[in-house]
Amino acid sequence: MAPIFRQGIALSAARYIEQVTMLLTPVVLVRTIGPTSFGEYRLFWLLVSTVALLISFDMPRSLLFFFVRLDSQGRRLYVGQTVLFLLATTMVATLLIFVFGEALPSGMKDLLHEHGFLLAAFLLVWNFGLLLDVLPNAAGQVRWQAQAILITSVLRTALIVSAAVVFQRIDAVLVAALIAACMRLGLLAYFIARYCGIRLFPLDKQQFRAQLRYALPFGVAVLLWSMRKQAEQWIVATVFSSREFGIFSVATTLLMPFGVLRDVLGNLLLPKMSHLHSLGRHEELLRLNNQGNVIISAVMFPAIAALFAFSDEVIQFLFTKEYVSGSPVLRIYLVQTLISAEMTTLLNVFRQGSANMRYEASILPFAVITSLVGAWYFGLPGAAIGSALATFVWYTLCLRRLSNVMDVPIARLQDWKNLGIIWSVSAVCALVVRVSADLLKPSVPIAAIVGPAAVLVLYAAIVFVTGYYRTLAEMRRFDVPESNDHPPTRQVTVVSTRS
Repeated sequence: MAPIFRQGIALSAARYIEQVTMLLTPVVLVRTIGPTSFGEYRLFWLLVSTVALLISFDMPRSLLFFFVRLDSQGRRLYVGQTVLFLLATTMVATLLIFVFGEALPSGMKDLLHEHGFLLAAFLLVWNFGLLLDVLPNAAGQVRWQAQAILITSVLRTALIVSAAVVFQRIDAVLVAALIAACMRLGLLAYFIARYCGIRLFPLDKQQFRAQLRYALPFGVAVLLWSMRKQAEQWIVATVFSSREFGIFSVATTLLMPFGVLRDVLGNLLLPKMSHLHSLGRHEELLRLNNQGNVIISAVMFPAIAALFAFSDEVIQFLFTKEYVSGSPVLRIYLVQTLISAEMTTLLNVFRQGSANMRYEASILPFAVITSLVGAWYFGLPGAAIGSALATFVWYTLCLRRLSNVMDVPIARLQDWKNLGIIWSVSAVCALVVRVSADLLKPSVPIAAIVGPAAVLVLYAAIVFVTGYYRTLAEMRRFDVPESNDHPPTRQVTVVSTRS
């Protein structure tokens, strides 16, 4: 576990710096281009992120599973297959947007009419760049990926913020975003040329089908998950004004650091767990997943509790008082983040894409209906309810499925005892600091900065005073053989499991 932990620190640090720079962007935009243009900017990213989630079909992430099982020739082939797949699906998605543009919300239709060419170019460049999020990690170049994240995030933020400050127009901001995406794509091309290579033609139909058979069930599940996760955003974009959508989107902006931690954990564990799975070492595989979840939760839970307790002050400090009405939305999403530990890695390793797809398909209507009803009766916070309830249902179904497939009781699928301890300590710390702040009545800037920091300091003090840090340190010592201990072969070998 120690090598993975060190890699996780490097990649998480890079991701967090990226999130800080990304958080700086809306903080500047709300003060330069105005609330309406900021809402349009967020609508632009909603459309881009939705397309990116819908067209990838988990093909880039499938490289994390296959690379440890392939030789150099096979790796070049799989990179080429993924690039061609992204090209085809992006072209189809862009065409559909222009053909059915009149069906989009009014704010997006205006964007399409005014910046259609820019949007099409950005979609193509951005979607190719999706490979940069997984390919270095799959190739074992975690440090390189961390450096790439730092470089691209700093450049993107510098370009967008400079454009907003100098020109104070949304068109200049979008052009700056396109330039940053092109730089990101150039860095990806350099990595491919130096570290793994690429073979586009001729396609190996057998290997392409093997990659599709693995990725498509997860891709469809991701598609349904994306529709479920973003349904409330599309509902808000359709029912409410661009200004109100900007307020709603503030909550998703502040949630990004937690999503980053989960993604880092999953991307680091999947190659190691895939290797253990190929060796039939399922007990070690499960222990690695559970310990990774506990270590990540030791960081996430107190941060979630701190942000929950001081959401009003944090939003007002970062985004001005106009956006404080997004605080209830943020709190609902924080509860949703709290209840779901990392499970997708186990689903990937045990090839449960079809089951995941069925669960997402059954949950999607429930999520949409509850979000619509919630938006109708409770406004912006109500729109977030559907996603939170659906996440709880999905998590329950996945636990039951994995328990059957792995022949392991649900009580062993996660380290519930340690997760409960971390959650309890985090909640108590947040409550104590919140009550103290209510008694002292500090100013908004002090409460927004000192309040969450006090929660984290109190949590760390309790962890060290009680000696619980030794438990976390012990988990780091669990080691996993590196993937190169057993030379990879081109043919993919998978240990069968119960379906």
